[in-house]
Amino acid sequence: MPKPKFYITTPIYYTNAEPHIGSAYTTIIADALARWHKSLGEDVFFLTGTDEHGQKIQEVAENAGMTPKEFVDKIVLKFKEAFSLLNISNNNFIRTTDPAHETEVQKILQDLYDKKFIYKGNYESYYCIGCEQYVTRNDLVDGKCPLHNKEPELRREEAYLFKLSAFQKTLLELIKNGTYCILPEQRRKEITTFIEGGLQDISISRLKEKVHWGIELPFDKKHTCFVWVDAFWSYITGLKKKKAFDKFWPADTQLMAKDILRVHATIWPALLLATGNALPKTLFVHGYFTVAGQKMSKSLGNVISPIPLTKKYGTDALRYFLLREIPAGADGDFSEQALIARANADLGDTLGNLLQRTSVLVHKNFAGQIPKPGRFTKEDKALIENANKVFPEANEAMQKFEWHKAVETVWNFAHACNKYVNDAEPWNLEDKQRLGTVLYVMVESLRLLSILTYPFVPATAENISRQLGQKLGNFKQAKFKRSIKGTLAQPEILFKKIEPVQSVSATPTEIEPFRKLMLRVAVVEDVQPHPNADKLYVLKISLGTEKRQLVAGMRNHYQPDQLKGKHIVVVANLKPAMLRGVESQGMLLAAQVGDTVKVLEAPNSPPGSDVYVQGIPCEHDQITIDDFAKVKLTTKNGKAVYKDKPLRTEKEEIIAPIGDNAIIK
Repeated sequence: MPKPKFYITTPIYYTNAEPHIGSAYTTIIADALARWHKSLGEDVFFLTGTDEHGQKIQEVAENAGMTPKEFVDKIVLKFKEAFSLLNISNNNFIRTTDPAHETEVQKILQDLYDKKFIYKGNYESYYCIGCEQYVTRNDLVDGKCPLHNKEPELRREEAYLFKLSAFQKTLLELIKNGTYCILPEQRRKEITTFIEGGLQDISISRLKEKVHWGIELPFDKKHTCFVWVDAFWSYITGLKKKKAFDKFWPADTQLMAKDILRVHATIWPALLLATGNALPKTLFVHGYFTVAGQKMSKSLGNVISPIPLTKKYGTDALRYFLLREIPAGADGDFSEQALIARANADLGDTLGNLLQRTSVLVHKNFAGQIPKPGRFTKEDKALIENANKVFPEANEAMQKFEWHKAVETVWNFAHACNKYVNDAEPWNLEDKQRLGTVLYVMVESLRLLSILTYPFVPATAENISRQLGQKLGNFKQAKFKRSIKGTLAQPEILFKKIEPVQSVSATPTEIEPFRKLMLRVAVVEDVQPHPNADKLYVLKISLGTEKRQLVAGMRNHYQPDQLKGKHIVVVANLKPAMLRGVESQGMLLAAQVGDTVKVLEAPNSPPGSDVYVQGIPCEHDQITIDDFAKVKLTTKNGKAVYKDKPLRTEKEEIIAPIGDNAIIK
């Protein structure tokens, strides 16, 4: 029986400027998904590449005193350097200036023309050079493109048009029924609304006298091809160049940022339908990076390059930060302080310290040989049971494109391993058999962590497995075993701690009190009076994959049926406490002004959703009520805020149905 296949693409990156952290983010996500599916035992093809034609490149090259080809050749080298530094495992890097690609595009154009899907006419519309897209008045803000802050050109000229309007009904049906799946859900709704507003035929050419840097139309050499039609076809030619089209098409996942969703969800599938090709299965749309609250953009000049960042902080530090810190589908804010804090805490302290302690103790007590385990205690069995749940839970998150939750699941297990070591205190054990059992559990847990971390931080994972003297396994081996043997290498530092960047404009992220909180959306399933307190309720809540019990002082403010079914916000990593004889496993958040109290709500977010503030990483270790008291949350314009930044999930900002400046506790 053949292996399942998985074909994933990044956008074909535009080469008007060097790569930035946004393009690195998309490519790292694709790489993590590709490595994950490889570890599942699937046949994987991972395509990335560069889009190298169009008016914008023609103009930039001319301003640089270079030919367009000289210019894009230079930029392509930067993309390849960045992807090499980021440890990207792509199977092909397609360039739209490849002669084979250009020939294939001309064949497709001729086919569309022969089938009457392309016709000659005139086109008048507003055109943003920065977007390489026609825009409508409704797309503009104060008469300017909101992405590039420039007025578009009003163009009317001879052009060849593609009958996009002919595919409106079919596209709408395919998107609504999920055949052409667009995620997250808010992006699918955005596209269906756009298509319902009416699709117009679009220009797919420019007069060559105006835009010479493009692929000639085979049926009219006075025109060059519109850049999007050219670029889209690279998803197919990138396979054909490797003789892999029959095996891997259609694409299983196509990743992109939201600025190019509209063309990918309309023009691209319409071209495929017109040429008789199957549609990709899923488009997943991630958010933007912001710098000082503004979208990062080449055109705006506020770009952060991944090349110096990787050289300065290391590949896995950057990969880990981007995958862990930004919830899938949501916008994120980048800062070096946050990167350093996250890398030091999770790669250095959590993983590195666990490996170092294990290796030192095995060498000290067993000459580097992995000891044979004895009888497992209740504590050992608890960690082993935890270990065997990690892969299924993380895999479920990855299949849902929730890579940040998968990363968190794996590192929660790493935290549990460190707690196990601290509780067992193997450095104080005198019973050699018990010591050997504890150290075996530590070694085997690290072996599992090497497998589970590999898609996210591959160099770190390989280093762990090498130091354990084990071959890096796949997910079939991601289950706790009693029979691991071998010799550990001499202890080495897994991750060298990064010196913090000093900032005079902001409090360093590493001492930010909010980062200690694990806030989650929970659904209230049941509300009962506390048996020993008149002002307290006992709430049964669901966090999606977990059920809990909370004790909350809400009896003077809500009837039970007013709370039941609400999507509330809870502190999920608060140390459990006994409140008047009943255990409370967390705390709900509510805002208070005078005698009025209102719970915080996230009505459109599923249980288990992360609640966060953009730009602040969270450690998620267990905290006390004193830790929580250091975080000053309040309200503004009906929303919960921290330092004037809204608390939010990937779907919405958290609602606080109360006046401004309320105390949240």
